[in-house]
Amino acid sequence: MAREAGTANPFYGRAAVLACLALPEAGVPRLLLVREAGSGQLAGLMPVATRRKRGLALCVENWDQRVRALGEPLVRAGAEQGFWRAALPLLARQPGWYLRLSGLDADSASTRALLDVLREAGRRYYLTRDYGRAVLNRGLSSEAHAAAHVRSKVLKEHRRLRSRLNEHGALRFERLAADDAVDPWIDALFALEATGWKGREGVAASADPATEQCFRTILRAAHCEGTLDFHRMIVGDTVVAMLANLERGDEAFQLKIAYDEDWARYSPGVLIEMAYLAHALDVRNLRRVDSCARADHPMIDRIWPDRRRIVSLAIPHASLASGLVCAGVARAQAAPADSLNPSTAG
Repeated sequence: MAREAGTANPFYGRAAVLACLALPEAGVPRLLLVREAGSGQLAGLMPVATRRKRGLALCVENWDQRVRALGEPLVRAGAEQGFWRAALPLLARQPGWYLRLSGLDADSASTRALLDVLREAGRRYYLTRDYGRAVLNRGLSSEAHAAAHVRSKVLKEHRRLRSRLNEHGALRFERLAADDAVDPWIDALFALEATGWKGREGVAASADPATEQCFRTILRAAHCEGTLDFHRMIVGDTVVAMLANLERGDEAFQLKIAYDEDWARYSPGVLIEMAYLAHALDVRNLRRVDSCARADHPMIDRIWPDRRRIVSLAIPHASLASGLVCAGVARAQAAPADSLNPSTAG
């Protein structure tokens, strides 16, 4: 399903789910499976969990933890409405007052089908989060993209920085080959991350054994299956920046980026992203690259102008009590007035 889903989501692929089970907040998720009537063919699946507060079941949700950057269920293209028609009653029988679906692509076929099913049933939902995440879309060459979206003064500065780096040793960009050992690259990535703010604040992957093991497992598995796209920027013999992506078909997801803060004055994070721009658009011809970055990211937002709309929904079950609890939670979370579909948002 991870390979065949209409909307790619490597964070719900088998390797990622198994790796993330070791995280402290992972709990014990359940797997919702929906099969098509008659053929028995798998229509879709979604890891689900019960969110609890003070020991009480608050809601059932698509499984969330610190590594997950997208909450889209894995649904076969064309089976989205059937999936949600079957899934919603099943989810209503799970512990929890309402259904929480977070990290959805607002424009995916699955999310549109979900809203259609809710509208047909006359059911309400609440939009509890809504933001645009930087993505790189296919359409232009890297040179044309840079000319259209990055100011000429900034591009000139990038050239100056690369020239300055060359004064310290030959500047080169490398990509992990399929037959190369991945562990030395992972070690270097974590070491770079530890030099930055994540290291200082104790949130780098290497600062927590469970998080480190989780990322190592995901990266190793992706390398084995040929879906890891790993880049590094080297000055002389020193690795100064690295970027690890997970690919699914003609899409990619940026899992980790790190750079050595001793070289921060040369903007290594920007330079490796600009080098990757050429790889993604000119070499791989990817349809979309999801930055997986937070909203209003100060670096990637400047060079990737397109946005992927990410939303979270709170959906009451078919009972008055559920509706009241869900409405209260939505108000407490300061849900925005904007809606995916104002006529049906309640």
